[in-house]
Amino acid sequence: MKALVLKAHEEIILEDVPMPALADDEVLLKVAACGICGSDLHGYMGHSARRSKNLPLIMGHEFTGVVVEYGKRVSTVAKQAFPIGASVAINPQYGCGVCKACRAGLSHVCPNMTLIGIERAGGMAEYVTAPAHRLFKLPAGLGTVAGSMAETLAVEVHLFKRVMTPYTRTVVVLGAGAQGLLAVQLAKAAGAQHIVACDIVPQRLAIAKKFGATSTVIGNEENVVKHVMTLTDDWGADLVVEAVGNARLRQQGGQMLAIGGMLALVGNFNGVTNFDFLPIITKEQRIFGTYCYTDDDFARALEMIASGQINVGDMLHTISLDQSVEYFHRLIEEPGGLMKVAIVP
Repeated sequence: MKALVLKAHEEIILEDVPMPALADDEVLLKVAACGICGSDLHGYMGHSARRSKNLPLIMGHEFTGVVVEYGKRVSTVAKQAFPIGASVAINPQYGCGVCKACRAGLSHVCPNMTLIGIERAGGMAEYVTAPAHRLFKLPAGLGTVAGSMAETLAVEVHLFKRVMTPYTRTVVVLGAGAQGLLAVQLAKAAGAQHIVACDIVPQRLAIAKKFGATSTVIGNEENVVKHVMTLTDDWGADLVVEAVGNARLRQQGGQMLAIGGMLALVGNFNGVTNFDFLPIITKEQRIFGTYCYTDDDFARALEMIASGQINVGDMLHTISLDQSVEYFHRLIEEPGGLMKVAIVP
């Protein structure tokens, strides 16, 4: 089969590889669509320690597929839920089941977590295997390309379920990539009065406006802190979502918080951020970290896309496997208006 293989840092090639071995508790899937995540780009550039440990690697953790074959010990219940030919989305993460986090119902932050596409071969290929309990049937009417966005949306669903409160006045989203654009839509769905989106790419801000942002800021040309403080009569933002993983944006997020406001960190960042913690104390502000999602978050994400409550179609650009190497370079060097690229083998 054809697969996109990360051989080494900044070396990714399309090549023929053996079909994946099917374990007894797993399902063989023909990949229908697989999104390219920003973290996959970090892996390509050598900034993802987890991926670097597993080279050569077929990446891809945002994918849908069609059930082709069962392992010997896949249960009758699973076979009934996911018959041959069924279109499914795959929750790519699963915990060890025995650590304290898993036993506390927090398997999404299991320190021994396995992620398909990181610790094992993922969906940037024609076929992939996955444990049967990681499959979610696509709701009726939901296509496989749109369904591949469930993993991305689940991250934001998990965040908003935990931090969004009723009658929130002002939400600021720093970064209008895929995560940020989904955050804008969830803020709108939750009834925020003001939704400010900030990015350095004007095309992304235009999409953010379409998705519900009430105002936008070009980050490298305008002062986003000043914009928010002016908008709110110097009160500040009730919720700031930092969706990039950037030290400067995190600092700005803290500077624009209202009394009692929350800075929610969803963008991965492996480094140190200098931060003034005095306002956190004197203004009873909060800094909230969020990582991954639960099975319920994943299921809710599928439902929201299927119902049309969340628009992912305007974010997607589909390519073939043959174009995948070219687009990896493009996403790193000059992404332009590309929001989310999905590989359709």
